[in-house]
Amino acid sequence: FYCSTQTGEDHRYVIGNVKSFATVEEKESVSSYNGPEFEDIDEKLQGSFDELLAEVGVNAELCDFIDAMALDKEQREYLRWLRNVKDIMEK
Repeated sequence: FYCSTQTGEDHRYVIGNVKSFATVEEKESVSSYNGPEFEDIDEKLQGSFDELLAEVGVNAELCDFIDAMALDKEQREYLRWLRNVKDIMEK
């Protein structure tokens, strides 16, 4: 699933598309088919995917956690970048 954590109609995530791979090689191939845009597939199938994600624990709390971890990682990467720039400037 390609999902982003933003406000949806009934939940905190929006599904972009659903990819399916038969092998690891297929998954890693740049030419793999990404599947249709989620909004273009049948509404019943969309509902089934939403139910599946809910069953495996994708909910607002998980989305909040992902957002918090992404922000934390961004800040840590920025601080690392600043230290690298400082080291270069001091040479």
